[in-house]
Amino acid sequence: MARSFAITTAITITGLLAAACGGSRPSTPEPAPVAPSTAIVGATLWDGTGAPAVVNAVTVVRSDRILCAGAAGECIIPPGARVIDAKGQFLIPGLIDSHVHLLFLTRGSAGVELGRDLRDLLAQGITTVRDMGTDPAGLLSRVRALQAAPRVHAMQLVAGRRFFFNGFHGTTTARGTIYRQPPAMAMQQLGWRPLQFDPESDAEALVAEAREAGAMGLKLYAHLDTGTVRRLTDAAHRAGMPVWGHAWVQPASVMEQVMANQNGVVHAAGLAGELFSVEDRDTLLRDGDLQAATAAVATVGAAHDPRVLAALDSMARKGTMLEPTLDAVRHSVSAYDAKLRHIPSLQEDYVRSAARFGMEVTRQAVRRGVRISAGSDHVSYGPVSDRATLFGELRLLVDSIGLSPTAALLAATRDAARAIGGWPGRQVGTIQKGRYADLVLLAKDPLQDIANLEYVELVMIGGKLWRPGQLRSGIAMR
Repeated sequence: MARSFAITTAITITGLLAAACGGSRPSTPEPAPVAPSTAIVGATLWDGTGAPAVVNAVTVVRSDRILCAGAAGECIIPPGARVIDAKGQFLIPGLIDSHVHLLFLTRGSAGVELGRDLRDLLAQGITTVRDMGTDPAGLLSRVRALQAAPRVHAMQLVAGRRFFFNGFHGTTTARGTIYRQPPAMAMQQLGWRPLQFDPESDAEALVAEAREAGAMGLKLYAHLDTGTVRRLTDAAHRAGMPVWGHAWVQPASVMEQVMANQNGVVHAAGLAGELFSVEDRDTLLRDGDLQAATAAVATVGAAHDPRVLAALDSMARKGTMLEPTLDAVRHSVSAYDAKLRHIPSLQEDYVRSAARFGMEVTRQAVRRGVRISAGSDHVSYGPVSDRATLFGELRLLVDSIGLSPTAALLAATRDAARAIGGWPGRQVGTIQKGRYADLVLLAKDPLQDIANLEYVELVMIGGKLWRPGQLRSGIAMR
């Protein structure tokens, strides 16, 4: 025992002497490498928080996050940072389109067309989109395989039994009687995956299924009554998921959805449902019925009906948001205007009524303090000229609704992030420390003219820089 102790002591002393004489020392771990930084200097910064723009600003990005943003002198540029001289330019948060539809298998958009469309959205400065009807798992797996795309968040579409099983019904048109299949079948042929919810169904189980598929919230679509809307909304909120609905989900109206604590509603024209009783709404089972009913009552004057205004006031009071989707309706009207041969139809009557009524409803919503999210109802297939765009939506909000360019921009940044909600919504929409480094550098001032959003110089998403031309050609900025 004594011998063992002596040997151990000798070894220890020998080690100390060796160290004192310059022998080898225990190795220490190398410090972790500092993530690369980028500083954008000299631009006028509009951070999307509602604060005034800051001239000659400095914005520092490290890795995929914003490290600092403010006036020159407030942010220290790290040594070795890549510096981008943006003097005379304008820096804004990445734009958000809170209403798109991306997955259309029958038109090929799930392959080359989907990637091209998403790159083009990113080239426009749109760094986040919310898909409001799709197959969440199928869409998200395709997006993950793309080299360049905005952040994509998918909502799970939910509808009642009649949406899936209502038989084949004839609809009279100018070309004769057309027999339509159940709406869910048409969606499924596109590759979408709507979920059926019946009064006896388990709301918690449906929410769990949607979450497992990758959905970050629910979109209530059709044939859902007030009690069902409340059950689904309560279950989703317990799971931390937002719930949005069509402004008229047959039979639940906007007022009833607001009272059920939904987060928002889409399509301003859908507030025509407020003009019908619960019993009447429950008899309108088919697309043709809804179109005929809307065409009959949706006038500019009807937007001032006390029932419509009461629903808007309830939205403002409870913080329920509205996505008007005006540009999509405008495109539909333009398509009818462009026809060389005019054949009157119920579809055209519906579109023209919805356009006039929806525009005036949106004006009333803004006047009454309803928070607006700029969702365009963009689709990723068909001729590009026929697609609704976020730019088109913002121009209508300014030119036809009367929003200032600043208010319109808030609808596509801070407020659109609130519309997305949850953890994803808290990471985007403003230029603040800790948020994702999703930024757009513009050559002209969008606060003076919303059309200046088209002058995109650079787009940054998650700290990675892209030029619009390189995105549209599929080549990343290195």
